[in-house]
Amino acid sequence: MYTLYNLLYGLGALLMAPYYAWRYRGSAFLRASWRERLGLLPRAFEQSQRESIWVHAVSVGETLAVSSLVRELQRYYPERKIFLSHVTPTGREAGEKRMPEIAGRFYLPLDLSGPVKRALARLRPRLLLVVETELWPNLLRWAHRYGTRVVLVNARLSDRSLRGYRRFRFFMRRVLGNVDWIFAQTLEDAERFCDLGALPERVLALGNLKFDVQPPPAPPSLRLWSVALRSIPRRPVLIAASTMPGEEEILLGAWREVRRLHARALLILAPRHPARFREVADLLAGRGVACVRRTELSASLSELRTQLAKPDVLLLDSIGELAGIFELADVVLMGGSLVPEGGHNLLEPAWARRAVIFGPYMNNFRDAAALFLDAGAAIQVADSRELVRETLELLDDADRRESLGEAARLLVERQSGATMRILERLESLLEDFTPTHTAGGA
Repeated sequence: MYTLYNLLYGLGALLMAPYYAWRYRGSAFLRASWRERLGLLPRAFEQSQRESIWVHAVSVGETLAVSSLVRELQRYYPERKIFLSHVTPTGREAGEKRMPEIAGRFYLPLDLSGPVKRALARLRPRLLLVVETELWPNLLRWAHRYGTRVVLVNARLSDRSLRGYRRFRFFMRRVLGNVDWIFAQTLEDAERFCDLGALPERVLALGNLKFDVQPPPAPPSLRLWSVALRSIPRRPVLIAASTMPGEEEILLGAWREVRRLHARALLILAPRHPARFREVADLLAGRGVACVRRTELSASLSELRTQLAKPDVLLLDSIGELAGIFELADVVLMGGSLVPEGGHNLLEPAWARRAVIFGPYMNNFRDAAALFLDAGAAIQVADSRELVRETLELLDDADRRESLGEAARLLVERQSGATMRILERLESLLEDFTPTHTAGGA
């Protein structure tokens, strides 16, 4: 089965290579990543002893989720070097901001035997932590054979992932056999991994690391924006967070109704992916929506007042600022949930005590969404009509907004603690290490 996987994966990588070469042509990303994708890591990463920790977090969400655990590992085991791998440039950038003091970072090698083995030989990790749902067969297989302890942390399986993996359950049983522990977010996630073939005695539900992640410090611009918005004045402020394709059209329809009753309202629109900033700006222009881009804003208060006085929309075309500006919002509309994209993380606006509305498509965050709804900490709408109604009702009811925000913050605080529970389990793997696998293993 691994032979077939390697053939299909290798063929896919060859076919996709020209596309990625064209897409990132001339970019620093392409120049920096190709050697690392082949497992040719910097010589400075080379370890003489098997003492390092390799953490793999595919993109931004996984990187932020594991940041608290990495910091605790650094505090408890300062002598161990920690290396962080990513798949996306935005994930790597998030890692640089949140975890600047790790020993090194790199792009995950292609999931072929050669690149993976080269990376393992360079890092010589004692422990490989894979965040959430990154089930790369060769990575897990060769780490296991190398004698590295392999742990899935904050592990989860969305409905879509579960359906896909079930088609290859026989193969997935072998893949999961290379994992020492699976620390799942919820009991349902734990059951799903067992359904795929993981041994129940190796699976524990230890909670969601994202509940432990403190929001980043507010950007320096926050106070300036807050003063400018109050003095113009522009209120209420809505933030449409992490929007996906097709969602902006729905939000703009609802926004017209809001502006009809709240003429001084401002919408801060934050597309999920930086590659869509220009696309969304063009959409706004085509719809005749007055817009100012965050990258155009002045650092002068007087100029900022002028820039924010008339536009309907502030397009947040920057990276890493969204979490820090939720405090500006009266209501947060969570993107990825109004179209079938699976939703996004609710925790950052919850830390800011903000009222949150999300749509019907939260399957990637089903457990968190259920917790928020049960705690009276968020509102779910079925369609654009309900979105308009609930938004307008919240804007007219400050007490209800405050109640939702306080309930959200309390929920986050109650659900925290996964970091220390996972750290306790990792202690035995790090302090009482005796390799249990050989180079000729499964």
